[in-house]
Amino acid sequence: MVSEVEKKFEFKNKGEYLVSNKLFLDLIFNNKCNCDCRFCIAKTKSYANSNLDRWKESFKKTIDIFKDEIDSLIILGGEATVDPDFFLKLDYMDSVTKNNHIFTILTTNGCLLRNETFLNKVASSTVDSVNISIMNHNLEHNKYLMRGNVLNRDELKKIYEVFHNNGKTVRLNTNVAKNNLCTLEEIEEYINYFKGCCDVIKFTPLMKTDMFNTEDDILTYTHEYAMSKEEIKKLFDSLVYKYGSKNSNSKVFGLINYGELFVNGQHVILKYEQVEDMYDLNRVIPTLKLYPNGNLSNEWDYNKNILDKFI
Repeated sequence: MVSEVEKKFEFKNKGEYLVSNKLFLDLIFNNKCNCDCRFCIAKTKSYANSNLDRWKESFKKTIDIFKDEIDSLIILGGEATVDPDFFLKLDYMDSVTKNNHIFTILTTNGCLLRNETFLNKVASSTVDSVNISIMNHNLEHNKYLMRGNVLNRDELKKIYEVFHNNGKTVRLNTNVAKNNLCTLEEIEEYINYFKGCCDVIKFTPLMKTDMFNTEDDILTYTHEYAMSKEEIKKLFDSLVYKYGSKNSNSKVFGLINYGELFVNGQHVILKYEQVEDMYDLNRVIPTLKLYPNGNLSNEWDYNKNILDKFI
């Protein structure tokens, strides 16, 4: 499988937009969550109301319109697994794409995967890969950051084994911030602690955010604890210098800088930065987001719907 770092992106005309030939479609299943992460930009002042019928209709139209461009489906929340329509949506996605399956990724905190029945059902679903958010290798610090009944290492390993036995891959996602994994030693400890519990570990800098509608305490938190680009580069470069880089891509989508390496046999991805000079989203679409209300947007705004512009 081609890694994130190795993917090549081009843009082509589609209606009034330039659309990436490797389009990621974010499927935002719901807004609720069973954790209360201190840094979560999905916590907003108001939410899109759920409308399953309209969501299904919009999903099918989106696949019909962008079937040649969509590279991956990314299931998001809130926490997608607490959506009461979670498996209904998975089944519907499978029915729409069954003749031309699209690689599907579930992003989750993993809490509900403790349930063996739930876990096995996800493992046998249309999901190809699972991204599990675990912020820190110290369980108590992880609980502090995520404020929920987070997974411990033994639980994660069992979950990984089930997915692995069903041909699925597992990636751990974590943030690097002033209060989390901000030294080379801490990053190495995280990698070594979770080695054997996942296929890939991805380190992403906590970003100062001024996202659409995000709660004020989240904005304050990210501005307080986000490291500078220079600090992140120095930290990640020290890891690459010590272990050697496997691959790098200076600008995926023209927006994101990645590094890729192996640390003691563990596959690691470093997301160096999100470049701030964003595309003009009134003209260029690198990603799409389908909200619970059925609106398709090219930005973090559930009130915006661009689907009719392609019909």
